[in-house]
Amino acid sequence: MTYLICKRNITQQEIEDRRKYIYDVFHIYTLVDTKNSNENLIVLRSMPYTDIDLFLIIGHNNATNKYLEIHHKEIKEKNVLIISCYTKHFSSIRLLKDKNVYTPIDGKEIKTYIGEHYGFNFEITFEEIRLYRNRKLELEELLNKIFRRN
Repeated sequence: MTYLICKRNITQQEIEDRRKYIYDVFHIYTLVDTKNSNENLIVLRSMPYTDIDLFLIIGHNNATNKYLEIHHKEIKEKNVLIISCYTKHFSSIRLLKDKNVYTPIDGKEIKTYIGEHYGFNFEITFEEIRLYRNRKLELEELLNKIFRRN
């Protein structure tokens, strides 16, 4: 599993809180991939890497779409989950034709919430809240229940 956060100035605390969130939802530990992370992108990789066949990217629409356009050939996972606004306009989705691509249902603007109101210490999307609430489901059922498969 690979979990990318396309966001500027991510604090160490948010990284740790997201790692805990990933563990709670997917029951797997992650490490920061320091080789591929920078101030605008944090890459978390699961341990072991191959246990969950999922590439999850979350971030602002322009940065997320651009990342996928540039790096689509490097994605090894079969399932790609994009949590971003306006995914229905992403040109990168057609480049992922050999993947199971999941996006927010309406493909429009997604809402973010103050995480503390939901028990999280980072700004959280409605989709992430739904993932957490349905975390006992198997991966395929979880993705199909919450997202649209493109």
